[in-house]
Amino acid sequence: MDRDLKEKGLAMSHALIIDENMLISRAIQRRLEMLGFESFDLVWTQQQALAAAGRHMPDLIVIGDDVETGCAVEAARRITDHHAVPVLMVTGDYTRARERLEQQEALEGPFLLNEIEAAVELANTA
Repeated sequence: MDRDLKEKGLAMSHALIIDENMLISRAIQRRLEMLGFESFDLVWTQQQALAAAGRHMPDLIVIGDDVETGCAVEAARRITDHHAVPVLMVTGDYTRARERLEQQEALEGPFLLNEIEAAVELANTA
């Protein structure tokens, strides 16, 4: 599955990645670049996520396991309250992430990093 989103007729170009671990954020960014995403905001706090979405509304929000301050899930919820943006959770700790998402029915996930292409396709068809 190495075809990018454009070849599949899926139109997404800007992603907001919310995670305090820059190594993880960069790995997510590289995977999304391979899928055809062209621009990114990488943030590590809830407030930065809200500000980034205010400057450039993302086509996709990807949240990781942790943020420095605030809550990535809450940031995603606040953004999606006003805009229809798919949200994916990518995690290294599936059990912990599942517990966090139980009350967030609008979020897809959690997904492992190697499942991101299928997750993006799922989000784009939702």
